[in-house]
Amino acid sequence: MAATKTRTNPALGYWNDKAQFFASGKRRQKNRRMADLYENGCWRYIEPLLPVKEGGTILEAGCGTGRWVFRLAPMGYTLELADFSDEMIRHAEVLVNQQGLGESVTNYHVLDICDMAALGDNAFDLVLALGMPLSLCSDPNQAVSELSRITKPGGHVVCDTMNRFRRALDLAKKNDMTQFLTVLNNGKVVADSGLTHYCFGPEELEALFREQGLTPCKTAAITPFLEHPPSTKQVKILDDDQMFNQLDKAFQTVAEEPWVLGLTSRLLMVAQKPNLDKPEPKEQENPREEAKKLKTGNHPS
Repeated sequence: MAATKTRTNPALGYWNDKAQFFASGKRRQKNRRMADLYENGCWRYIEPLLPVKEGGTILEAGCGTGRWVFRLAPMGYTLELADFSDEMIRHAEVLVNQQGLGESVTNYHVLDICDMAALGDNAFDLVLALGMPLSLCSDPNQAVSELSRITKPGGHVVCDTMNRFRRALDLAKKNDMTQFLTVLNNGKVVADSGLTHYCFGPEELEALFREQGLTPCKTAAITPFLEHPPSTKQVKILDDDQMFNQLDKAFQTVAEEPWVLGLTSRLLMVAQKPNLDKPEPKEQENPREEAKKLKTGNHPS
């Protein structure tokens, strides 16, 4: 395993301890088809961005024990995997090899998403930072800066984060008003693990990417309306194929609606690094601003 070590992170012990649980498949078994629903929602935004197979470069950042490698490698893509937990990476390599996909992964990196100095500038056509590493890391601003640096001009970043407003709502339902006020005002929440998580509103997330030189293309709700982590009842409901398909279709239909973006537990961001040799990508129309114009009558005739 070609691994690059990073500086010690206070969360390292926590995630190293979780690695065996993730690798065993027990987490996926617990969430059952919720994982499929999440992956379907993400895949709709990933698939159109896939680079050419010959020479295309993909990084799964904050990969844990691996997720997207098991979909992309059988399709003929090569990837690099990175996580700041050495145990996660160790298990990821074992699982990749067990499935006969070893030749599809060119490097395994043990590094922090906030400090990927071991990876070169403008190195990847597509960077997948899913599983909310941006919310779980120690410095989201630095993490997005690094994601921008390692992405090729014209390449894309796809990531997801916790939603500030939905997290506040969930805390209010639990009558935890201290944390409710903290996440609402500062975008931070302390999890049961004792680790601090960062949460973002839709416009806040878009602004963060712009500040680091990336152009937002899409902001979407992933598994909107459902809890994160999912309740036992919600997991059971999704076992019904008909209900699963109906929810999957419904979520796809409303994923980019402004009001849904405020309610979803997970926000997904698709951003592109401008290519200086070509016109900059057209930034997504902001439906929230358009809605304001329509409401006030201040819109083009």
